[in-house]
Amino acid sequence: MRYAILPLLLVLSGPSLAQEEDSPVDVGRRDLGSTLEKFTDSDGAELYRRACSGCHGPEGEGAFGAGKYPALAANPRLGHARYPVNLILEGNGAMPSFADWLDDEQVAAVVSYIQTNMGNDYSADITAEDVSRMREEFADLDEG
Repeated sequence: MRYAILPLLLVLSGPSLAQEEDSPVDVGRRDLGSTLEKFTDSDGAELYRRACSGCHGPEGEGAFGAGKYPALAANPRLGHARYPVNLILEGNGAMPSFADWLDDEQVAAVVSYIQTNMGNDYSADITAEDVSRMREEFADLDEG
């Protein structure tokens, strides 16, 4: 009896192992803008909405409650891109690191978005190359 269960399990799991690329599961992941490993959006506004607004608020107003989530709206610390890039990649306190969830293009997109929206009027000149360089610098600091 014990040996009859294994073939039955393999038969029942077959359809899930052979899902097509446009299966409802994959379409749902695209609609959510993420997988279990990373965010899939490339637009800074969408990335902010999906990854940041839950804590920092839809308009960057911040929040207080179970934790303190600082306002990003009209935030003078966002004037230099290194500050938000560091927080996104390294995390700080209650804010987790998004280094494994966002690639360099996505980090640059969300930083540019928060620098030019929500009452912020800063120069959004951060590039993926800048983020890549900073990512390496921050890693060197962690090792040192």
